[in-house]
Amino acid sequence: MTAAAPTLPARRRGWTHRPAAREASAKPIEIYAPDRHATDLLLEHAAPLFPADVVPGCVWIVRLQPPSNDGGWALEVLSLVQRWLESARLPFANVRYDDRSYLVRPSTDLAHFAAAAESTRELSSLVTN
Repeated sequence: MTAAAPTLPARRRGWTHRPAAREASAKPIEIYAPDRHATDLLLEHAAPLFPADVVPGCVWIVRLQPPSNDGGWALEVLSLVQRWLESARLPFANVRYDDRSYLVRPSTDLAHFAAAAESTRELSSLVTN
């Protein structure tokens, strides 16, 4: 019988064993909508960006599944919610992620810019007349 060669610990052989990194899937994002119309609008906005579905129940909830390999998805979700709020003319959105709840309001920068542009137009019409 031949004796088996002794097994050395990994660190003595010049390499270390690291478990294969598991790709952690991103947790879903839930966005609460007030009615069917707002839900349909949100699904229209979300479809090109994220897999989305309506959560069955008595409340209108759209669940988005962000990609697990891209860290920039949070900005895309916020932009998506902003566009949805403006198109549905909603004052805010309740968004849940990772057991936390967030209140998202429409961007005031756009409204401020529009107001500034309008006042500039009025001023220029006074000056040219």
